[in-house]
Parts: sequence; structure tokens; C-alpha cells
Amino acid sequence: MESIQEFLSAYRTILYTILFTLVVAVLVMKYWDKVKFWWLCTWASFPVIGKISKLSKDTESMEGNNWFSSETSLCSDFYAHYDRYDKDAEHYDRCKSYLSKVDELGRKPFPSFMWLIVFVLVLLEAAGFAYVLAGFTIPGASEAVQQYGAFGIAIIISIILVGFTHWTGHEIYKNSLIKKIRVWYINDRRDDKPNLERDDRITLETNNLDDNAPNYIKVLNRVNTNATVTPSWMISIITAIFVVVIAVGATYVRGQVLEKQLIEEVSNIQTDVYSAFPMELVGNQEKADTKALEDRQDSDRKGGWATFIVLAVLFVFIQLLGILFGFKWGFVGKESLNSYLDYHNFRTKQDFISYFKKEKEKIAKIAQQKLQNLQQRMFQNASLTGTSSKQSELIRNKEHRTFLNYVVMQHQESENHNIEITKVTSSSVQKKVDDIKLIIEEKSIKVFCSECGSELGVDSKFCPNCGNKVETKVKVPTCPECNTVYEDGLKFCPKDGAKLELA
Repeated sequence: MESIQEFLSAYRTILYTILFTLVVAVLVMKYWDKVKFWWLCTWASFPVIGKISKLSKDTESMEGNNWFSSETSLCSDFYAHYDRYDKDAEHYDRCKSYLSKVDELGRKPFPSFMWLIVFVLVLLEAAGFAYVLAGFTIPGASEAVQQYGAFGIAIIISIILVGFTHWTGHEIYKNSLIKKIRVWYINDRRDDKPNLERDDRITLETNNLDDNAPNYIKVLNRVNTNATVTPSWMISIITAIFVVVIAVGATYVRGQVLEKQLIEEVSNIQTDVYSAFPMELVGNQEKADTKALEDRQDSDRKGGWATFIVLAVLFVFIQLLGILFGFKWGFVGKESLNSYLDYHNFRTKQDFISYFKKEKEKIAKIAQQKLQNLQQRMFQNASLTGTSSKQSELIRNKEHRTFLNYVVMQHQESENHNIEITKVTSSSVQKKVDDIKLIIEEKSIKVFCSECGSELGVDSKFCPNCGNKVETKVKVPTCPECNTVYEDGLKFCPKDGAKLELA
């Protein structure tokens, strides 16, 4: 208890600073979208140097749709937040389907309360490292400077360990999904099973494109893997090496500190306490004292090293706990986290629809207010500086330039973009089909020997049966009655019903 109080007293300022920073960081992470939107609104309305103040000075630049560049610039900033909540009932179903296809339905992100546990573990690790490193970090410095330096280095080591162990757990979980893909692929005994190739078209919005694909393809389409679709253990190996080095190094330093203390204990023994006694008694007593000191030091050494080994094992298990945290929580699907965040807080689909509609309308209302403020300032600046009659007319007639109309334009552009992608994809697929047809047609050409009638290869120059020089003569289906030539594949003449012959 006394050592804990000394630790808290020595590092009170640092601990309070770290605790405050961590709390702020967790809150910002949890409400990051709201923080960004609040800052957008604040910065847009900021006097003199705010975005609206700057954009309102540009009354000349125009877009092709009779919108001012200033208006589209402001609307685009708010549209990024509006689009986040522009979801319908189908999006709710897509989110659940996406998680189901990637086999992550039921998983959760890293809980907020676990960050508190991680923070406590970091402090405990840092405290242990600080006591170990205190005398070796900054040789020659004062004791206070050494303590601060040791604690700073210990915090850095602890944070690195937390990051790598969490990352390792994430990697192990990802490898478990890759192994599932491999096992399911091997167990698929169909001759026409697809290759392990990812379809890059699959996103949360196009989630239904692989509804009929096997389960292993569905998972593969949503997880980033290497080209061979095999597990990778790079992070795990680095973490294992780092943990072993820290555990062994910390144990070694603790051992050296113990040996240093034992040596100092021997050097501090007073040798003149028996100077008043006869030499024979003094010699015997010194031998007894030396024997007692050696026994005590041997006991301290064994007990110390046993304690250090236990601490090293405890340190390793704390890192394993961090790996377990990374394995148990979090997602590896490319859009799994967004899917989870969009649907998990809603008991029913109607709750989902109501919430997103309310948030969307709130953002649209604020965006429209900012746009009207910008348009009013543009009108004032145009009146002061002067502009062309056409632009003055556009500035006055702003009824059609609303935020919701901007949203409609963005939707139309998105639909046109999707149509163009579909056309390009269809054209590419049709070209592949035509190429395959051409190959089939080339393979269907048959060449025969003019002497013995044997079928030859397309590139043959001599008949392998009679040795006759081959004159390339392609035989095609021909009607023996009317001598009409037809494409390969027909068996009877459609004119007279006669059976076709190759001629």
C-alpha cells in the first residue's frame, strides 16, 4: 500500500493528464460523426474567416447547372453528412445480410468499457517497467528526472504492446475466416465450382450481386486477403518476438538490480564493530556473520528470481489477454463495422426508418439555413461590387437552388454513373462471349485428306496415313440435292429436307 501511495504521489500529474486525455479520446471516438458535424456548422458560420464568409465573396464562378460554385461547395460539405443518414428500409436488410454473408452476424466492436480495462493494464505495466528502468534510463540525472524518464519510456512500451497485441488478435480472427474459406472450398465437390477470386464489385450497396454464390465466395468478396487466399502471421510473429524480448529484458534488468542491492549490502557491512574484542573471538564472529549474510543473500536471490519469473509469466499472460480482446471483438469485413453501426441500435425496421428520417431532416434543415445565409451574403456582396445582369438575376432567383434540390442532383448523377458502369460491364461481358464463340467456331473447322479422306489437324501439311500433301480444303455442311452450303450445326436442309453432308 505504501509503495502504491508513493507511486501515485510521484506521478499524480502524469496520471491525471493521461486519464483526461484517454476520456476525451474515447468520447471523441464514440461521437466522432457528431463532433465533425458540429465543427462544420461552427466553422461555416465563423465570422470573417469562416467558410460562408469566404465563399460569399465569389459571385462569379458558375457550375453548368446554373448553380454558383460557392453554393455547391457548401452543399457538398453538408451532403457528406446527409448521405450518411439517407437510408431506406432496404438498407436495414442489406446491413444484416452483409454481416451474415461475411459470417460476422452477432459480433460486436470493441466495447467502450474495455478501454478502461486496457487503460488500467497499461498503467500497471508502465508502473512495473518504470521501477525496473528508473536507474538505467538517464544515467547521471537527478532521481526525479530519472523517474519521469522511466515512466515516459514505460508508457511508450506499454502502448506499443497494447497496439500490437490487439492487432495480433485481429489477425488471428481474420486468419480463422480465411481457413473457413479454404475448408468450405475444399469440401465443395462440384466440378463447376468457382475459383477463389474476389469480386471487387461487392459493396454494401451491391450486396445482392452474389446471392447465388457459395458461402466461401461470399466471405471472400468481403474480406481483404492476399493473392493466394492464405493466412498471414507477420504481425503475430513480430508481437511474439517483441513480447519475449521485453519479458526477458525486464527479468534480466530486475535480476541485475537485485545483484546490485546484494553487493551494496556486503560493502556496507561495518568491519570495526568487534575491534575491542580479542582477535580469536573476532575471527569466529566474523565467520559466523559472513555465513549468515551469505545464507540470507542466497535466500533473497532465490526468492527474488522466483518472483521475477512469476512477474514475467504474468506479463506474458497480460499480453495474451490483449490478444484475446482483439480476437473476440471487432470486424474484418470491409464494411462490417458500418453495417453493424447502422442497424444494431434498432429493435425493429420501423425504428430504423424513423431514426434515420429524423436525422436526415435535421441535417437538411441546418444545411438549408447555412445555404440561405450564404445566398444572402452573396446578394449583398454582388450589390456592393457589381456583377453581370445574368449573374445578378441568378443571385436574386434562388428558389430552385435549395439543399434538397442539390441532393436530387447528386442522386441523379449517381444513377447515371451506375448506368454507365452497367453499360461498360455489359460491353465487356459481350466481348468475352464473342471471343468464346470465335474460338468455338475455329475449333469446329474440320480438314480432310483429299486422297484417303482422313480427318487432319487444322495446321497439318501432310496426311499421316497416306503421306499426301494436304491442300487446305474446309468441309462444310452441304445439301446433296440443292448444293446449298450451311453453317456448322445443321443436320438437314430446310429447303428439301435432305440430310446434309460435309463437302
